Amino acid sequence: MEETKTRGRRAALRAAFPATIPVLTGFLCLGVAYGVLMESKGYGPEWSVLMSAVAFGGSMQFVAITLLTTAFDPVQAFLLSVMVNARHMFYGLSLLDKYKGLGKARPFLIYVLCDETFSLVSTLEPPEGVARRDFYLWISLLDYLYWITGTALGGLLGNFITFRRGNRRPLRRREPGGVPGGQHGDPRHGAGAGGSAGRAPAPGPEQRGGGPVTLTPFQTLVIILAVAAGTQLTRWLPFWLFPEKKRPPAVVTYLGRALPPAMMGLLVVYCLKSVSWLSAPHGAPELIAIAAVAALHMWRRNVLLSIAGGTVLYMVLVQAVFA
Repeated sequence: MEETKTRGRRAALRAAFPATIPVLTGFLCLGVAYGVLMESKGYGPEWSVLMSAVAFGGSMQFVAITLLTTAFDPVQAFLLSVMVNARHMFYGLSLLDKYKGLGKARPFLIYVLCDETFSLVSTLEPPEGVARRDFYLWISLLDYLYWITGTALGGLLGNFITFRRGNRRPLRRREPGGVPGGQHGDPRHGAGAGGSAGRAPAPGPEQRGGGPVTLTPFQTLVIILAVAAGTQLTRWLPFWLFPEKKRPPAVVTYLGRALPPAMMGLLVVYCLKSVSWLSAPHGAPELIAIAAVAALHMWRRNVLLSIAGGTVLYMVLVQAVFA
């Protein structure tokens, strides 16, 4: 029996991994960027990995960097996290049926639900002979590990990068022991025994009344937990309102069918929000890549081929054609 379960899990992994390759490439790049950015603000890999592990919020984690370098306000962090991640509530409504009857795997699937995982789970069905629970579990776990790995690599890489303001003056340099250069012995920066022990944050923006804002390690932890709480609330709320034993109303069932394509369209709009349509190349790379994704999917109905093909084409367009 145990051997049969092991073979089933391996089969699910072999089926799930190819579908997550586009997420792997994207999450490693973005995760590294996030880890490096956190390191540039004085937060070592232990902080960025902790944020990724407990919040797993993608765009909200980048927003949270500002919260970690300004005045301590966990309520603001929680509310902002809820607003930024409100789309996760619609994801949950769409997955009420797909996540039904998955036993002990269900809490973890909800915990790590994100844009990319939703796009895969909502459009893919497990191959014949592969358990639905194992298939969705591997997709979710792999995406989660990709992001954490990228974050850790970025945090470690940030130790070897010197960030500069303009062309001359260094923005930040790290002295032995992990304390930003020029801050030893200055109590405003948390240097010395108390500050360096927690690799506490570098100074934030200047306050109107005086010196820079600096969060203690405890305050940093509270902000991270507040961001995580807001993110998780948006993911769990639909499943709390409509538990497995409670049949959802007809309108909720309808939304569960209609929302996946609508949310995919919303993500496309979100990706295009920073495109400058009035200046060259007038959004041409993005529009061509979108058309390629649509054409590939209509042709082969393969999510991996569609996403990977469109991504590769887009990178060629922005790096070689419209550079």
